[in-house]
Amino acid sequence: MTPELFAILALGITLIGLLITFRRDARADYQTLRADNQALRADNQALRVEVHADNQRLRQDIQSLAERTARLEGVIQGLIPGRSDPNRRDTAA
Repeated sequence: MTPELFAILALGITLIGLLITFRRDARADYQTLRADNQALRADNQALRVEVHADNQRLRQDIQSLAERTARLEGVIQGLIPGRSDPNRRDTAA
């Protein structure tokens, strides 16, 4: 065997070793990213549930506020006897 053949074989073996190492590292990185992605999806789902619950509470609070405002408007209209029709305009203006 000639020295050139030894050099070619040594270079080939080195490249194969580097490719195997690169593939192993890339696969480990891929598995780590996949696990992180699954954790992010779980966090995202939990956040969606929390936002949905907050949205429901907000809607209930708005509904309650609308009802209380309507009651106050009714009381105020009851206290002012001449202004019971909100569409009525004063002719003096």
